[in-house]
Amino acid sequence: MPAVEMDLVLDVGNSRTKLGLFQQDRLVTRGSTANGDMAAVRAFVADRVLRGIALGSTAAPDEGFVHALGVLAPVLVITGTTPAPVRSRYATPLTLGADRLANVVAAVRRFPGRPVLVLDLGTCVTYDLCQADGTYQGGGISPGMHMRARAMNAYSARLPLIEPVGSPALLGTDTEASLAAGIHFGMLGELEGLIRRVGQQVADLAVVLTGGDALRFVRGLESGIFALPQLTLEGYHALLAHNRTLGGYPAPAGAGPVDGPGPAG
Repeated sequence: MPAVEMDLVLDVGNSRTKLGLFQQDRLVTRGSTANGDMAAVRAFVADRVLRGIALGSTAAPDEGFVHALGVLAPVLVITGTTPAPVRSRYATPLTLGADRLANVVAAVRRFPGRPVLVLDLGTCVTYDLCQADGTYQGGGISPGMHMRARAMNAYSARLPLIEPVGSPALLGTDTEASLAAGIHFGMLGELEGLIRRVGQQVADLAVVLTGGDALRFVRGLESGIFALPQLTLEGYHALLAHNRTLGGYPAPAGAGPVDGPGPAG
């Protein structure tokens, strides 16, 4: 029997890369590695046969890594302008993060016919809203937990740099505990206020948390909010599948990686 073909999806962050292998529309395994570690990518793929590769990144471009991936299978490099199965009202798609586009695409697939708010809790907190008809409205960006900790250390003379903790006391009894409380409950309050404000304007709103800190905060929010750490990987794979239907992927033999060419829409 011929080997089952799979798609490899890479979500490249500031220091780590999340990996996912998809068989048809199903995520069958996932992992992570340091950015640019091609040996780890090959080990993750092992002896599986790849049909294609989708790569989205919020880090600095690494053309050598992309070309090394192209030895394994055709690569679709996803950007904010990659054609997508959602309509978009974002005025500057050239500056839209690939992860934000992927998140809304995956969320619309998860909640068809329903408005959905995606909160991605990573280095930055991003929030993005899609209406029930699949129109991407836009969103916002604010500092994530570690960025808040670094900023308070960098822009003050005496505040130490701390590692944010998952469940700090509401009131700290020393400076480090006070910083931990301010970071955690400040961010929790931001999320609660945002969800409440959007919910007041949009009926039947679904709310999804993703990103590295999603599980840390979902327990502190009201019930009915979903934590889907794999959402961005799902979105990148959905964009790969969508671009296959348009005929622009994979690239002709020898053409190299394919950049998402046109506005989302």
